Amino acid sequence: MHNLHYIVVSSDSGENAVKEASNQISDWGTDNNWRSFGGCVSEDNEVYRVPEIHSWGNSRWIPEENHTIEMINEQVKGWLQPNVYDKEKFDKCSNGDADSFFDWYSAKKHCEHMYQITKHGDKDFNVLQDDLYDYEYGSCGVTQMALEDKDLKQYVVFLDMHN
Repeated sequence: MHNLHYIVVSSDSGENAVKEASNQISDWGTDNNWRSFGGCVSEDNEVYRVPEIHSWGNSRWIPEENHTIEMINEQVKGWLQPNVYDKEKFDKCSNGDADSFFDWYSAKKHCEHMYQITKHGDKDFNVLQDDLYDYEYGSCGVTQMALEDKDLKQYVVFLDMHN
């Protein structure tokens, strides 16, 4: 399964932002958990797309030429919605009607997701400040790795994680 995870880093260019994100997670994963990078969007909405021939390329998620931070925020806002299927399984387990491992697994996933929603609160999501499933690269989410440095921009790097 592939998922998109955003990594926010500080850098002086889009290419270096992808390098920084790659370096930060270089020891994560196994042969079954490989990854690729599609590019990034800067805090100023500058788009960098990784060339397909590059070793980071061949990602399923590549920023569009007109991609913006606002578009990313809207996407993550969608990720913050409860999963109806998992909620149904949670209700089934709560009522004592679970009849399979998958019911319990979905109930667990529902609880984990509701924790993420509650942790975020009611405010609008800001990918340059907020996190979601941070450091859980196998989940759609956002991990903050940006440094506070006024000479560098923040970049949102597109990580395609296969797990």
